[in-house]
Amino acid sequence: MITISVLLGDPIVLSLVSGLLAALLSYHLNSVTLNKVGEEAITYLAPLIEELLKTGLVLVIGGKVLLSHAIFGGVEALYDMRKNRGSKAYWAGFASLVSHSAFGAITQYFLYYFGKPVLGLSLAVVGHIVWNYSVLNFKKT
Repeated sequence: MITISVLLGDPIVLSLVSGLLAALLSYHLNSVTLNKVGEEAITYLAPLIEELLKTGLVLVIGGKVLLSHAIFGGVEALYDMRKNRGSKAYWAGFASLVSHSAFGAITQYFLYYFGKPVLGLSLAVVGHIVWNYSVLNFKKT
């Protein structure tokens, strides 16, 4: 029989919870910062908010960093596919899943091999800023 205590001790369940919670909190905080700061919030503040929440929550709750990031990317992919139309929707969703998984892989690598989550998190934030900047400027051309 599977009990609540067994589920709450499972790293996959903990990763799922942290990834979903990070997505929910990020959506709210990103909306607030977008309204207050404008489009620059998407480039500079959203990556910081998202990476801190994805990594911070999974480290506090438990679970796997890479899986938490991939779950977050999956949620964002669903959001992007719902928000966009046509083939663009699927490419946007695919990009969300892949990019957030890559940021998680960066963080996980530095955590696992060097015991330095802050270094991995910092590099993931920088990579995320570069990614968002590139995507937003590509859309303008």
